[in-house]
Amino acid sequence: MADTLAQLIVKLQALLLGDATTFTTATCTAAIRQALKDLNLTIPMYAADTVVAVAEQYEYELEESNALQILDVLRQGLDTYSDNNISLSFDGYFEDDRPFFRLRVPQSDGIILIVRYTLPYTINGLDSSSDSTLPPLHDVVLLDGAAWQACIVRAAGRIESINMNVDVSDHFSQMASHFKLAFDLGLANLAKRNPPPGRPDSRIWGDDYSGRY
Repeated sequence: MADTLAQLIVKLQALLLGDATTFTTATCTAAIRQALKDLNLTIPMYAADTVVAVAEQYEYELEESNALQILDVLRQGLDTYSDNNISLSFDGYFEDDRPFFRLRVPQSDGIILIVRYTLPYTINGLDSSSDSTLPPLHDVVLLDGAAWQACIVRAAGRIESINMNVDVSDHFSQMASHFKLAFDLGLANLAKRNPPPGRPDSRIWGDDYSGRY
């Protein structure tokens, strides 16, 4: 089960050998929000919806208003198992902050269009979200990013309530560098996951090794 904001805050404080005094709930929440933003911009969730085509209609609005980017529009296969999907030429765009796509060639009535797009992950309890959609491995990578952000905040706070060590800020800066490297490596590895393919796209060059790396 994916972690809620409260659970992530506890894990973040433990990762930093701190508590609610050294790393407050507000600081941890802000750090998690920033890390989630970076994660969503780099490795968003892949999703898909189906749309029933209307004859001579070019433009369609995607029902999922939170979509980040439309990746592909396919005509559902007409074979027995509806597997032989064909990518269609289209233009994706946003208007009034709502996602749309415009087909280059309209389809016949009743044709099923498969629209593949990206979505941001959410965390239950963060910014009014009621659901946590991050897989467990993503949670671990997110915590590295949140730890990086939290250490930057502590390093910037040069005066501590009890601070007999003038090197405290430098230590937090070094910790921030470590967590940022771990976060970047985690994002790079998670980014290797490919979106679901349709039929091989004949509009682009490819060979036997295309899509494997």
